[in-house]
Amino acid sequence: MAATTVHLNMVVPAAPWTRAMEDGRVSIPGVSWKCSSDVDHAPARFIASEAADVGENGVRRLAIAHLNGAEPVALPIWFGRELMQRNILVRRDSGLRHPGDLIGKRVGAHLGVESGTGGAVLMLLEQAYGVPLNQVHWRMGDPKSLPVDRMGLSRDSGPASDDAAVEWLLRGDLDAMITTTGPRYWSLFGGDKIDQLVAARPEIRPLIDDPAVIADAYRRTKLYPITDVVVVRPGLAAEHPELPARLVEAFSDANRLASSYRPVEETQLAQREIELLGEDPHQYRLGADERHNLEVWVDFLYRLGALERSFDTVELFCL
Repeated sequence: MAATTVHLNMVVPAAPWTRAMEDGRVSIPGVSWKCSSDVDHAPARFIASEAADVGENGVRRLAIAHLNGAEPVALPIWFGRELMQRNILVRRDSGLRHPGDLIGKRVGAHLGVESGTGGAVLMLLEQAYGVPLNQVHWRMGDPKSLPVDRMGLSRDSGPASDDAAVEWLLRGDLDAMITTTGPRYWSLFGGDKIDQLVAARPEIRPLIDDPAVIADAYRRTKLYPITDVVVVRPGLAAEHPELPARLVEAFSDANRLASSYRPVEETQLAQREIELLGEDPHQYRLGADERHNLEVWVDFLYRLGALERSFDTVELFCL
C-alpha cells in the first residue's frame, strides 16, 4: 500500500472533526488527498460526493442501491449525527408541551417523511415517545413519495420551505413543523439553526428543548440516529483493499483532534454531551450501539414503505 501513491478527492463538511484531514495534520502513508469543504448543506454535499472518491450519502439511498444489487461502499464514519428531538417547532402560545400532544394534530415540513431528518424525527416520536404515527396528520413533502404506505399515514403535501412552514404554523394551518438542527452537541444543547429560526421568529419555540429530556430518551432507546454515512466510490475498495480501514483510522484520528479546531465553549459542550449521555456516541466503528441505530433506521424505513425489505445493515459496508 505505501509503495503505491493513491490520490483521493474528498467531499467533507466544514467541521472541527474533519479539519485535520484538510490541513494535513492527519495523513496515510502512500495516500494523498484534496478535501472540498465548501458545501455546507447536507443534501447538496451528497450530490457533490457523487463525483468524489470519498464523500457522504444517505443510508436510505444506500439501502435502495443495495437492494438493487449495488456493491457495498459505506464506511463506519458518521460526521454529523443528530438526536432528532429539538426539530419540532410549535407556536409559542401553543398548548402543545409533549410529543404525545401531537396526536390528532397537523405536522408539516418541506421534508419528506422518508428523508433523513423527516423520517428520523418520526422514528424518534414513535420509538422514544410512543406516538402512534398514523394518528397524526402529516403535511410533509410529496405525499406520493412512498412506494408503499405500510403505516397507513394520513398525508398531504407540505410547505415548500422552512419559511413557508413557519407561515403555515403562525396562521393556524399547522400545529407543529419539523426542520433540521445542527449536528452532534448542537442538536442536544442548541446554538444552531433552530435557535436562529426562533430568534428571527420569536412567535415559535421548540416542542422539546430540555437536554435532560433528550438525554433520557437516548438512554432509554440508545437512538442517536445514523441516517448518513461516509462512502467511497464504487470500485475503490476492490482496487485498494487496505484503504477503507485506513480511512476509518485517519478520520478517527481527525475526530479525536476536533477540540483543536473549535472554541473552548464548543469543546465544553462536546464534553457535557458525553457526560449527559453517559458515553461518547461519535466514535467511528460498527459496535453494538451503531448497529442498533442502523438496524432500527432501516427497519423503520421498511415499515414506512420506503424500502422493499429490511436486511442486515452490515451488508452496506466495504470493510
